[in-house]
Amino acid sequence: MTSFRATFCPDCGSKLGTQWLEHKERPYCESCDRIIFQRPIPCADVAVIDGGYVLLIKRTNPPHAGKWALPGGVLEAGEPPAVGATRELEEETGLSVTPADLTIIGGYTATAPQGWYNAGYIYAVLYDNVSGEPSSGGDAKETRFWNLDELQSSEQELRPEPDDESHIKKSVNELYEDR
Repeated sequence: MTSFRATFCPDCGSKLGTQWLEHKERPYCESCDRIIFQRPIPCADVAVIDGGYVLLIKRTNPPHAGKWALPGGVLEAGEPPAVGATRELEEETGLSVTPADLTIIGGYTATAPQGWYNAGYIYAVLYDNVSGEPSSGGDAKETRFWNLDELQSSEQELRPEPDDESHIKKSVNELYEDR
């Protein structure tokens, strides 16, 4: 199994062919006589909500360098999604929160041109439940709160995948407007 589109067997190094399995052409190693499945890269993002505002980061690294996005990233091996979300939030924004204070909003999948894909979780938390002051770190070159109306009319681009704008709106609706 691999997270990237494989052209060679990760076990024996042989060039891969394909084999039809479960209604789909899949990478196949003739030497090992096995299908090479591609697994998603697990991720978690956090929407920090303060009234009608949401905290976003401006990404430093590809993919989507220079785009505004929810703080988040790749989960570590064996790391529960909520724990990974809190770790990523602290790395990128300096804000701390306990996993129990997160509300799960939904999930997403995204495919990159490089051939890998993500399967992720979107969490939200009220700013009242976090500690620290927002600052940029990790993959964030900027960190700031955005008003939802400002976001919709802004020249700044949101990361296209996952559809951060719909996750942001859903987070605000779930946590703020129901109070």
